[in-house]
Amino acid sequence: MDPVEFAIFESWFGTISVVKRKGRVIELNLSENDIYQEHRALLKRHPDGVESEQSFKTLRTLLHRYLKGQHVDFDIDIDISDLPDFTRKVLNELRKIPYGQMRSYRDIAARTGNPNAGRAVGQAVKRNPIPIIIPCHRVIREDGSLGGFSLGEKIKKRLLFLEGIDKTWTV
Repeated sequence: MDPVEFAIFESWFGTISVVKRKGRVIELNLSENDIYQEHRALLKRHPDGVESEQSFKTLRTLLHRYLKGQHVDFDIDIDISDLPDFTRKVLNELRKIPYGQMRSYRDIAARTGNPNAGRAVGQAVKRNPIPIIIPCHRVIREDGSLGGFSLGEKIKKRLLFLEGIDKTWTV
């Protein structure tokens, strides 16, 4: 396996860690851990990882702008090649959801050519290793309720609010 580079930084949203392999983002994590806890956790997942703040400067700037509520299009190289084919299809569809808009699980299923695969889409979204850049928070249930989010409902609501989507959610 190729070595990875990583960066960890704090934001008002929490601790953010980002991992790259061959210059492409493979993982992004938002955590309530402090930097030192996140550093240990990241090295546990990637024992040969090398910290490299420099190669993450652009992404760090984009994330900070996004978390300040500015419109950001994450035109960042990612690598999700080790995920199953259907999951990759779903995640690629999520990248097409415009900033400030939402889609339903069923809509994403239809866009992948599997209109009855709403639950499978939910499972694929749950496996998203690069939240925010792959905007899984923009996917909700067809009835307008939030649906799940791997980082928790509170964070999903906050991300949607940052994008100007402010409504009362049914649960």
